[in-house]
Amino acid sequence: MKRAWYTGHSADELGSSAILVGDPERVGRIGALLQDPVFLPVKRGLATVTGTWNGKKVSIAAFGMGAPIATIVLHEFADLGIKRFVRIGTAMYFPPASGGDFLISDDALVFDGTSPAYGVPMGERVAADTSLADRLAASATAAGETPTRGLYATYDAFYRDMFGIDAKGNARAAQMRRDMAAKGVVAVDMETSALLAAGRDLGVAVATLCYGTVDALSQEKLGAEALESGELTMFKLALDAITAD
Repeated sequence: MKRAWYTGHSADELGSSAILVGDPERVGRIGALLQDPVFLPVKRGLATVTGTWNGKKVSIAAFGMGAPIATIVLHEFADLGIKRFVRIGTAMYFPPASGGDFLISDDALVFDGTSPAYGVPMGERVAADTSLADRLAASATAAGETPTRGLYATYDAFYRDMFGIDAKGNARAAQMRRDMAAKGVVAVDMETSALLAAGRDLGVAVATLCYGTVDALSQEKLGAEALESGELTMFKLALDAITAD
């Protein structure tokens, strides 16, 4: 039986679609929403649960942080036959998005080091799967939400490119915010462009749904209560979208 190198899973342990999350603790929280959840053995901290939602078998897998490991999980799952992926998580947002908005990727700018290995050079755009992005938007609208769709940008060095905790980081991240605001970016994260690039290269559908939690311009963070309620909504929106016919 074929098993993936890093996650250790086989095709019969996985669903027909997958949701990719950063925080491993989210695997347990989403698993609690599923029917008949099966928590698979954890290797290298890569937690996975497979269960049923809307009558469809779906897997939720954690990758931790960053494009390299996120694409490893996607690539292994794609090699095992999964054809549809949604990456969910939190993200910095730019106007016109507001805190608590759901942010859907139409495309993403590549500033990560993984995308070029999948055929998309640094600084270029890579598109999300339109049908899957549409499903995410429809899921959000049906739940009474007004999602923001648009351009993401993805970086590797969080404390240099995205959020400063020292003088060098503050200056570099401030320049990034000015540049991305000028380009009309709605969200920045550490995975989306690489996942979209890998999806295009591997022939699988990929899109991102994030919850806007940090104002990229003011650095103001969403409160804990709003984060908790929004996270639960995000889980259900992604599950509905990825299991829709």
